Amino acid sequence: MPLPLEVAVFSSQDALTAQSSGAHRIEFNAPGSYPDGGLTPPLDELRLLSPQLRIPARVMIRPRGPPADGSMDFIYSEAELELMREAVSEIKAAGVMDVARGDGFVFGVLKKHEDGGYVVDEEVCKALVDAAKPVPCVFHRAFDPIAEEDGAWASGLDALLRCGFEGLLTAGGTPGKFCENLERLEELAKHVDGKLQIVAGGGVRHHNVGEPLGVLGGYKKGSVWVHSAALRSSGDGVDEEELTKLLAQIQS
Repeated sequence: MPLPLEVAVFSSQDALTAQSSGAHRIEFNAPGSYPDGGLTPPLDELRLLSPQLRIPARVMIRPRGPPADGSMDFIYSEAELELMREAVSEIKAAGVMDVARGDGFVFGVLKKHEDGGYVVDEEVCKALVDAAKPVPCVFHRAFDPIAEEDGAWASGLDALLRCGFEGLLTAGGTPGKFCENLERLEELAKHVDGKLQIVAGGGVRHHNVGEPLGVLGGYKKGSVWVHSAALRSSGDGVDEEELTKLLAQIQS
């Protein structure tokens, strides 16, 4: 079964390029934030972009990139969490999110577990999901280190469902190449059984989606997506040729 494509973009122009090329949804990030893994975009940019969109936009809520000291990402200070709460509130109040179009927020917060591993911070995440309503929310690739743990991924998915997330963007493990984690991605899709949209990302390009289509294409329509930035080799924007080839592969 053909799979729909979400494209991560880092400028309004790239968002419109992705739309005109046939992408089914965008994930919108702050300009220039690709090296940081995507950050919260400026509200003024969303105000300009939203009226031009015909496809859904998932808006990243992330106050910073990975810590410079190499410590675990997605564990935030209270000041950083307040920035996330303020961003959700301000963007929602601005009227730039269209639930009927399929818009939503994307974020993820972890906490350290007593056994030394990392788990979804359910208290924080549920509060953010509730604050965003009726705008739906997707947990992003903060889940990757949980997905790779045999004893943690199922309980992690259950935590996301309890929080009220609509979807999960994940590579199925670390270092984050989705094509290396197809077995786990299939396990995730089976476990949630359509109750949580699985968005497979991490190194997605036109030349490596053939096998994933065979593995992930048999689930209920709309329950599994693929996600790619489809960047030029220079990293400075969407590669239209790559995007066209990728769409041709996943829609064939």
